[in-house]
Amino acid sequence: MTSTPTPPAPVALVRAIQEAMCEALRDGSVGRMLLPPRETVEDASGAKFISMPAVSPDHDLYVNKVATIMPSAGAGSTVTSVVPMFSASTGRYLGTLDGATVTNLKCAAVTALVTDRCAAPDSRVLGIIGSGVQARQQFLGVSAVRDLAQVRIWSRSPAHAAAFARDIEASAAGRPVDVVVCGSAEEAGRGVDILSTATTSAVPLPIPAELPAHAHINCMGAHTTASREVPAELLRTSVVIVEDLRTAIAEAGESHAGALELGALMSEEADGFPWRRTVFASTGSAYLDLITCAHLVTSQAATGGVPEPGRDR
Repeated sequence: MTSTPTPPAPVALVRAIQEAMCEALRDGSVGRMLLPPRETVEDASGAKFISMPAVSPDHDLYVNKVATIMPSAGAGSTVTSVVPMFSASTGRYLGTLDGATVTNLKCAAVTALVTDRCAAPDSRVLGIIGSGVQARQQFLGVSAVRDLAQVRIWSRSPAHAAAFARDIEASAAGRPVDVVVCGSAEEAGRGVDILSTATTSAVPLPIPAELPAHAHINCMGAHTTASREVPAELLRTSVVIVEDLRTAIAEAGESHAGALELGALMSEEADGFPWRRTVFASTGSAYLDLITCAHLVTSQAATGGVPEPGRDR
């Protein structure tokens, strides 16, 4: 069974997956997962073939998000991905979910989780640099946990930024959210409570020095060991959070060596984070894909869709 892509997730679904992630971090099931490093094979044309497996005895689930990233004639790349699922105890095939749907839900939910633990409770102003799919997940994730009064957007494409602004206004459903299309990245970030970056930039974005001392940044875009969206100085002077430290160092460089993993957000230490500058430097991890899949499997099983792990239909 292969699912088709779904419309943007409602806030309730994002919150439910956010809570599932929190529960898995609290109860130790993340630590009991088998999480080999992701594998990436690249050919001479620049095409990439990716495998991200994860096995959870607690969730009785084995998933492997497989993807292709193909260079296109224009800007950007074409990404195709699926997530086959199996019972970890019986080996039984449970179905295949659309990879983009799983990724988008995961990104919105983990953004909600980190933002809720790190952003000041009264945060009202969100800046977003970028206007693509991941930028939309940033709005969805942040708005799931904070009552926003203003959203500022900047993109290299003014037309894309304007379309994104219209989408936010339409999704606000009468709530008083002021959406501003900015003329520069500096304007989008100046003085905000929360800043989300979701771009393909290989050089640090011009994040303004006037960021408040309590500002929280979700850095969700391109990264390598030698390049990233945010300046190295910002990482050095902030509390940095990553999904998995081993992956972050391997894929985003030694500048992340002192970062905290998501599990630290469940401790009392994190209670002071809303009053410090924090950066969520996302590099992705298969355990979050697995938790997202587990939630979807359970909810679909309740409606007669994908069977629950370990059970016959």
